[in-house]
Amino acid sequence: MPGIYVMAIITLLASAGLWGGLMYVMSGRNRRYLWLLLPGLPLSALVNVWIKRPLMVGVGQAAGIPPNMGLQTPLWFLLFTFTLAPVFEEAIKVLPLLLPWVRRLLSGPVAALWVGMALGISFGLGEAAFLAYGVAQQPEYARLPWYVFTGYFSERLLVCFVHGVMTAVLVTGLQHSAGRGVVGYLAAAGLHALLNAGAILFQLGLISSWAAQLMLVVPLILVAAIFERLRRNAIRQAEATHPSEEEVVYFRRV
Repeated sequence: MPGIYVMAIITLLASAGLWGGLMYVMSGRNRRYLWLLLPGLPLSALVNVWIKRPLMVGVGQAAGIPPNMGLQTPLWFLLFTFTLAPVFEEAIKVLPLLLPWVRRLLSGPVAALWVGMALGISFGLGEAAFLAYGVAQQPEYARLPWYVFTGYFSERLLVCFVHGVMTAVLVTGLQHSAGRGVVGYLAAAGLHALLNAGAILFQLGLISSWAAQLMLVVPLILVAAIFERLRRNAIRQAEATHPSEEEVVYFRRV
């Protein structure tokens, strides 16, 4: 078995245990949100194989742009490929809301926060598995032992939480109104683009790996602040409508 698969299993178990445990505790030991860690698992593969990659290849071929041009790639095409992930991934992460049993969980602002977090984390878990599969297909990486992929572990562990917060921004907006849902989608896509900026600039050779990591630290602090703001807003809105609801009472304490 390729070493990346071993590390992927460790990463998936750690991420699901940590962030699923966080949701379970902070939602008043409510198990219903843990089921939402399942429906988003195949969505990363789906959006990459069926949407992002065909669009990238199709537009590139139509414009006569060969792959792997680096800094010689036209600026408009770089911007096009850069926006694919924020635009399509933030939209597909809420696809499970089309399922009636998922929509029924949106009973209020507190529930919307945890539904969004769970769907985003679910997507992040699936993305970690999809990336591991891609790495295993490359001979130079497939033979490496599992313990050299610690960078993959730490990155994917954090990214699962980040995906959860970004999706929570969108779902809490949708729970309020369609207009707020649009604003939430744009905010989530913008935050996604900000988080990807350092990695893209590093891949293009414009900044060092140290600078790319630094560019990730500030957005991660911002994501943590956004989560806390969402949490406080959910408490305030829930108290104004259903102050005696058990989940609200518990959520207020944590």
